[in-house]
Amino acid sequence: MATLLEFTKLDSTNSYLKTNFAALADKTVVVADEQTAGRGRFDRAWVSQKGGLYFSVLVKPVQTKFVANFTQLMALSVCQAAEELGLTPNIKWPNDVQIDGKKLCGILSEAVAQNGRISCVVVGCGVNIAQENLSVGQPAVSLADLGIKVDKKTFLKSVLKHFWQGYPAVVEGGFLPLRVRYLQRFPFIGKTVTVKNAQTAKTGVVAGLSERGTLLLDTGNGPEEILIGDVTV
Repeated sequence: MATLLEFTKLDSTNSYLKTNFAALADKTVVVADEQTAGRGRFDRAWVSQKGGLYFSVLVKPVQTKFVANFTQLMALSVCQAAEELGLTPNIKWPNDVQIDGKKLCGILSEAVAQNGRISCVVVGCGVNIAQENLSVGQPAVSLADLGIKVDKKTFLKSVLKHFWQGYPAVVEGGFLPLRVRYLQRFPFIGKTVTVKNAQTAKTGVVAGLSERGTLLLDTGNGPEEILIGDVTV
């Protein structure tokens, strides 16, 4: 049974677990009503408006070969929880959950390494639950906007159920155990997109996903494997 720690306010649920991981049990989950310094990918600020679900999961896997796929497992788990509410979400590679092109959830995974090996991984997640008038710098939507009223704890319980069900297989097999279900929620194959990271921007047609969950982008010379980046259509 995972340990659940609940806070009214934290600077960041990810930061709390990264700072305190040594004293915390494997599979500890931290939830905060408010984050004062939430972070997204590429060190961007994460706006934590009142009414959202902000949580992070601490895992200490013995096998660390596939930790990069934990974010994709979380994205799939959020999709499955949303589907139980009658919604049809999709995933924008690698881990944004969208409804009709608007962001419902963002995920940030961070590893902590000691003496050359990974000691733990923290998977942070922000889901728009009950916010109104979302202002996060990009098109976004909350469950409330979609006419769905759900308690944050109820939604969290559903997400964690799916996450823990899938976790052992991902630890052992990486993206492959997720691949079919992920692709069912990935409507970007065949579409022209631009993938940006801190150094480059590449435009091409999405050819698919590799067996390890990386993006295959055809820029005119055949599919190229993209390890990290932000996708825009």
